[in-house]
Amino acid sequence: MLVCLCSFLLLFSSAAWLYPGGNWIDRSEAGHSFWRNFFCDLTQPVSLSGVDNRLGARLAQASLLIFGGALGGLFWLLPRRFSARSRLARWVRAFGGFSLVCFVLVPLTPSERFGHLHALIALSAAALGALAVVLAVTALLMTEPRPKLITALGVAALLAGSIDGVLFARHLNDSAPPPLILPAAQKVAALLVGLWITATALVELREQRALRAERNRSTSKSSHQ
Repeated sequence: MLVCLCSFLLLFSSAAWLYPGGNWIDRSEAGHSFWRNFFCDLTQPVSLSGVDNRLGARLAQASLLIFGGALGGLFWLLPRRFSARSRLARWVRAFGGFSLVCFVLVPLTPSERFGHLHALIALSAAALGALAVVLAVTALLMTEPRPKLITALGVAALLAGSIDGVLFARHLNDSAPPPLILPAAQKVAALLVGLWITATALVELREQRALRAERNRSTSKSSHQ
């Protein structure tokens, strides 16, 4: 998961550096704008300013596909933290899996070529992902006597993602350029999801190391008896 996140950051940063310019708010703006550009703007083979962007588009597509790998790891690891009596694990992984199928299609269907199909796939990925997250957060809250960092980040990511999804759907058919809050909300949601993935991966690594250390101590004690 952490390797996927680092690879995503490297590839997407390269795509942003190569992006000629243009966003849905101002097509004439030069270069990439962190707050004004949507992630998928960089997957356009021709930038929104009308300049060739084939190399940058390939890098952006690859980065988002790799980010999907990190999301897959999150949906797989989270159920391991649920109570043994919880029946939600299979549903989290199922909805998470369906969400990932839609997610990987998003960068491969740039909006300038596929129109509303791109938006429909993106909304489907968001809705299925939100269901998986709601179930995961519910299971974590039922398992933990006190909410921990992973649960808190999950709640924050869910709220930010829900706000972003509602804003996206509300402005989907607008003829006017989208408000700045729309791409900005997408970035905030993505940052929170990234932090959630990072925290989950680090906690899992720490627990695995502690488990290995305990096994080594047990083995050492057994060999000296």
